[in-house]
Amino acid sequence: MTIRLKLAWNSTLIVAAVLGFTFLGTYLFFEQHVRQSFYKRLQSSALTAAFFHLEKDELNDQKYQIIEQRYQEIHDESIRFFDENNRMVFEDDTLDYRIDADILERIRRKQITYFDIGERQFSGIFYQDNEGNYVVLASAVDADGYSQLKRLRLYLLLFYALGVGLSFILTNLLAKQTFKPFARLIRNVNTISATNLHERLETSDTERDELTELRESFNLFLDRLESGVKSQQNFLKHASHELKTPLASIIGNLEVTLSKHRSNAEYVEKMRALHNDALHIKAILEGLLLLSGLEASKNISLMKLRIDELLWDLLEKIGIHHPEAIVRIDLEEMRNKPALLEVLANRELLLIAIGNLIDNALKFSNNQPVLIKLYEDEERLCLTIKDKGIGIEAADQQDIFNLFYRGAKSAAIPGHGIGLYLGKQVLDLHGITLDVSSTPDIGTTFYLFFPKFHL
Repeated sequence: MTIRLKLAWNSTLIVAAVLGFTFLGTYLFFEQHVRQSFYKRLQSSALTAAFFHLEKDELNDQKYQIIEQRYQEIHDESIRFFDENNRMVFEDDTLDYRIDADILERIRRKQITYFDIGERQFSGIFYQDNEGNYVVLASAVDADGYSQLKRLRLYLLLFYALGVGLSFILTNLLAKQTFKPFARLIRNVNTISATNLHERLETSDTERDELTELRESFNLFLDRLESGVKSQQNFLKHASHELKTPLASIIGNLEVTLSKHRSNAEYVEKMRALHNDALHIKAILEGLLLLSGLEASKNISLMKLRIDELLWDLLEKIGIHHPEAIVRIDLEEMRNKPALLEVLANRELLLIAIGNLIDNALKFSNNQPVLIKLYEDEERLCLTIKDKGIGIEAADQQDIFNLFYRGAKSAAIPGHGIGLYLGKQVLDLHGITLDVSSTPDIGTTFYLFFPKFHL
């Protein structure tokens, strides 16, 4: 069963329940009204009969004529009088029914009582007169009332059936009209495949409804899907391109090594070359995998941390891998501004990004001293990494953050062109601006401008 049909059925059931409750309440209310009206009529007849039979000697002729005229208008009602001993002293009918003494006592106690025997309705009054106290009973079968109730039941059932049927038809048409945009949406979605992931569903800025939200959510899903697919494609493209050189080197060294017998020293030399090529491949793959993960997911977990503590951890790691390296940290301007040192960041990613910049500074300056400085600029934290290395040509400065780019002066220095690109991607995710200033043969300075964090 389709959602449209389910909606039509559910709406029809609700309408049926509401109509049933309303019609049943109407019928019960009208039935009660008819019964009470007939009871009042019987009560009036009982009172008129009491006046007519018991008050003749106490009323003047004019008033008595009015009572007599009303009494003669009584038709079909049964009138009976009972004295204090429950004896029937007057009977104006030939019907065969008995009134229990308990009912008569209840009438005397309550003054006025209504009750039923079968279909016959009774109204009893306790009438006190100077000739004695009597219970006067008026009864009849409300044939007109039953006829009206029967017709009302028929009409209500008829209109109930028509209302439910009409509700189902109209709800079905409304649901069909409502779900037309969903049918178009499904057709549009089915046209999107791996070959056209760049396409998006049309959205409206003026009409904000659930369908618009669904289109926007699906477009966001397509954004993430396209980003993931592009990340995989880029990974395969870059991996196949960049791994050719080290693999060719490995194959070449193996072929040369296997071409003839060599000395142990020559074998050791070739093994070292193979080891370096393998490390090169490993570094490329690790960098590409990390980049692939960053491109596939733009949402990273952030935590509160101090940038100075992160730098000390970096220096400890650098000291292990590069014991000859000299890296100084200048915190003088931040001595009285500890709050500014607190940032929101992903610790592991920020370690990689800043670590790559420091490694580059050491690598391209032949392990000359590198200065890291923290200071405040327009109420935000700034970090500089300054080296005294070979510098970067002006023509190369705009390309150094491209993947696998290596300038002419860096060709002789080991590397694979991933570090700066990866660092830039990580910093961009954190909203950290990265600038560079360099003078050939004098040195390079990287500037990191942190956003204003509200902790």
